[in-house]
Amino acid sequence: MDAWIWGAVAMALVLVVAGGIAWWLARGCVLTMVGATGAILGGVISLVTVSVMLDPDTALRAAGILTVVSGAWLLAWALAGGIRGQRLLRAEQRADAATPAPAPRTAATPGTVSPGAAAPTAAAVRARHI
Repeated sequence: MDAWIWGAVAMALVLVVAGGIAWWLARGCVLTMVGATGAILGGVISLVTVSVMLDPDTALRAAGILTVVSGAWLLAWALAGGIRGQRLLRAEQRADAATPAPAPRTAATPGTVSPGAAAPTAAAVRARHI
């Protein structure tokens, strides 16, 4: 029975670490952060269940159920965040492709400034007149 309890503890710790990694990789994606939060809380509750409950069989069942549900929660929300991020990226690429390219700049005639260029410096003007 000891091996089963240590296995439950290990799986709960793995779930907490996986939730932490998902949170770290989320980069502000709320959907993935929801999944990571659920995984971390589920792992911690699973650890508490194994350490506090008096009946080891019930503790193992509860910890196993919590671990599986929390892992599925993390997977579902992480997939939802990835799909949303991919859709946003595709929409951004379509918007970039739809915007017209800027007009080409024309060469400036000596002594004039082209519309897109910066005004010549005083040193450049003096160098032209020498």
